[in-house]
Amino acid sequence: MFRKVLSAICLLVLTVSAQAKTKVIDRPAYLSNTAMFELKPMKVELTKKATIVHFHVVNAKWGGWNVAETRLVCNGDTLAFKSGRVITHDGDKVLAEEPFELGKDVDKNIQRDSLIMTFEPLPKGAEAFDYLGKNGRREREIKGIKVSEGLYPSLLPAYQPFVDDGQPLKPLKMGLGEVSATIRVHGGGTILSHNDWRTLWGKPFHCSNDDDSVIVYRCPDYLRQLPLFSGRGFGLVDKGINTQFPLVLIPNETLTLDIDLPAVTARFNKLTDRNMTMRDTYRVGGSIGDINQVLLENQELMYSYFHKDVIPECTAEETFAEWSEQLWQNFEAFRQKLLDRHPDYTRRQREFLKIWVEDMYACYRNDYTRTLKDKMGAEKADSLMGHLKETHTLVDPHFKDMLIYQGGRTFYFPAHTDHMPYLEANGMGQGEVYETLKALDYKDQLVKRMNDLEVLTDSAIQAAHPQFQTPLREYNDSIRLLVERIQREAQKRMMPTPNVTGDKLIEHIVAQHPGKAVFIDLWATWCGPCRIGITAMEPLKKKLKDSDVVFVYLTNETSPVGKWTAQVANIPGLHYRVTNDIWKQIPNLDGIPQYYLYDHNGHRVWEQSGYDDEVVKNIEQLIEKAMR
Repeated sequence: MFRKVLSAICLLVLTVSAQAKTKVIDRPAYLSNTAMFELKPMKVELTKKATIVHFHVVNAKWGGWNVAETRLVCNGDTLAFKSGRVITHDGDKVLAEEPFELGKDVDKNIQRDSLIMTFEPLPKGAEAFDYLGKNGRREREIKGIKVSEGLYPSLLPAYQPFVDDGQPLKPLKMGLGEVSATIRVHGGGTILSHNDWRTLWGKPFHCSNDDDSVIVYRCPDYLRQLPLFSGRGFGLVDKGINTQFPLVLIPNETLTLDIDLPAVTARFNKLTDRNMTMRDTYRVGGSIGDINQVLLENQELMYSYFHKDVIPECTAEETFAEWSEQLWQNFEAFRQKLLDRHPDYTRRQREFLKIWVEDMYACYRNDYTRTLKDKMGAEKADSLMGHLKETHTLVDPHFKDMLIYQGGRTFYFPAHTDHMPYLEANGMGQGEVYETLKALDYKDQLVKRMNDLEVLTDSAIQAAHPQFQTPLREYNDSIRLLVERIQREAQKRMMPTPNVTGDKLIEHIVAQHPGKAVFIDLWATWCGPCRIGITAMEPLKKKLKDSDVVFVYLTNETSPVGKWTAQVANIPGLHYRVTNDIWKQIPNLDGIPQYYLYDHNGHRVWEQSGYDDEVVKNIEQLIEKAMR
């Protein structure tokens, strides 16, 4: 009996001793994560022999995944990966557990949602470490994973509400100017600017970086803009900012935005039970900082999927007036809900929120067909909308109550030139707002034509509003020079369309190059994977420039002539553009990109549908074999 008790005591001591040597951190805080939509640290276990990190695989429900390379870095030391396990859950219940191998693809499975990886132990006294991984060619980083409890401290000053001076939201008038914003990221962030975004005039904006965490955005334009960190304007895309900070920019007004990166990461990944709000993550300043606060704190107004509960469904007997009245009431209730959430808003902020809601209401009312299809589904909406279409009217009893159409406040939000009939029906078919929309509509038509590489006549530009004529003329001159250059360079590469049917097209093209290997790429200007594949092939094409291989590119009429011509100028090879009818006759063509390789005897030796890394990895060897 004594021996049994002694054994139990020893076992207990050993267990307690083992537990004492293992430190567990649940939901560890971390600074930033470029993979926040893929791997999320949920727990860290520290022992003398290992560092064990438990990840939630967020994208398991979206598609297959893998980790090709992985390691930890702590105080300059690299800690190698030792082993791993993939866990499949049903709620809290573990259904399966299997070994994890680097580089091995894991199939899509919403329940296969956890990854446990074991690394070498952390050095003594470590306070945080970084996770570095790679999925294919894409780098994955999770910075500053803490091995102590608690969040990173806030790096921003305490929040101070804006002072209400009782002033209303001032009107905006059309006028050329430069919009600007200074954005700073605190706590380890880096701002990368997208240099390929262009203004309404086709001119690139300018982003200057004083250092890695400060960017000054400047852009010549005529009115306000709505750039996003992952959209139009500038990009804040590295070190964990995968969320959006939309901004309203107005010429000759000032705006500063300071972002607390650790707070953003903690809020997005719910690292704490504390209810962190958007207000914890940023501070705005400048002359239009107050209205940008409204934009940042009420982002549900920006995205249609937040409006599902606000938009009413329709019935077969309901008139358009009845449905639109319910839409108005729902948005008014929605606005009041947002105001109740922010009782400290000033008059300017409340009015900005009001015109924002009114802008949403007008957009949904004027495009009610698509609105109801998004809400109810196309089939159900089509079966019930008949009475709405019969009773539809642009006349709106609430138009006169809407602040957005009073005193030039229309232009704080995108100018909806397609709403001009709505204004006409409600007695605003003249005046400054209507004439501004009319001028913008004509300008937009001209810019679209120039974007399609059409050189405009001077009379077309003279018909535009006087304020637009100078930038339009400058843009037109640049398009003229561009078109001339493109035509010179592309003309050498454009081949006449062969006079054959589609089923004989490819063999006819191959026959024009006896004794040579022929690589054929079926693509389109609008196809993203096609363009990625073309770019990835360029280094190999340069390497094989003097070899017996011909690169042929084939597209159809879905690629606009102007865009096709512009892209041909930058893609070495022989280019064919055929009619859609001929394209449909090409055998077994179900999608693009589609690749074919013919050897020097004219025999097809390889083909593939769709682009992936294997195309570039294997094609050099295949081409060299086809040339022999």
